[in-house]
Amino acid sequence: MLTKIIYILLVCLCLSFSLFAETTTPASIEAGSEQKIKDFYLSNVKEDGSKDWEVKGTEAVLHNNYVDINNMEAKYYSDKDTIFVKSEKAKVNKENMNADLQDNVELKIPNKDGTFVTVTCTGPLEMRYNDGIAIFNNNVVVDNAQGKLFSDKATVYFDTKDKTKMKIVAEGHVKIVKDNNVAFADKATYMGESKNVVLEGSPRLIYFSKKDETTGDK
Repeated sequence: MLTKIIYILLVCLCLSFSLFAETTTPASIEAGSEQKIKDFYLSNVKEDGSKDWEVKGTEAVLHNNYVDINNMEAKYYSDKDTIFVKSEKAKVNKENMNADLQDNVELKIPNKDGTFVTVTCTGPLEMRYNDGIAIFNNNVVVDNAQGKLFSDKATVYFDTKDKTKMKIVAEGHVKIVKDNNVAFADKATYMGESKNVVLEGSPRLIYFSKKDETTGDK
């Protein structure tokens, strides 16, 4: 599910951020100057008239080669899901469309059962779409009904043409919690195609059986 979040998020944000690059080119802004757009809202619709994506913020500051966005909120609408992303700050490079989301970054996507998968980090979330890389930094937490993953950093490597070919590498104080069972490692690698997880760097597993939970025995 996390691979799906990252792929759609990157497509959504890159498309919406590209509108800033199209409306303001380096030649249109004098060196050292800036333009500000207050309480902006951008959206796109599909051919059938339904919503495709939307992004809004309290302020967009257009510089010569990049755009600063404050209090950004974005949504991507698929046939069955609505993906949410927000951050207090975002910086977008207008030339290569690389983006950094900073401060209280949060992603949310609904599951079929009505629950949500939530990914948070202090930031920055560095998106390098052309290189097929997204990096979540500082206090990364992936929370869903199946459990939680904690790490200092999580790097997502993806194929922009084939979203099934992805790899997620979580590093630094990795902890995976499922029910009352906890796994620790310095590094955890999730392979999107095989859905296997490899723990490296002093991996340790604490397992509690159902009997342990009810009796307290070990």
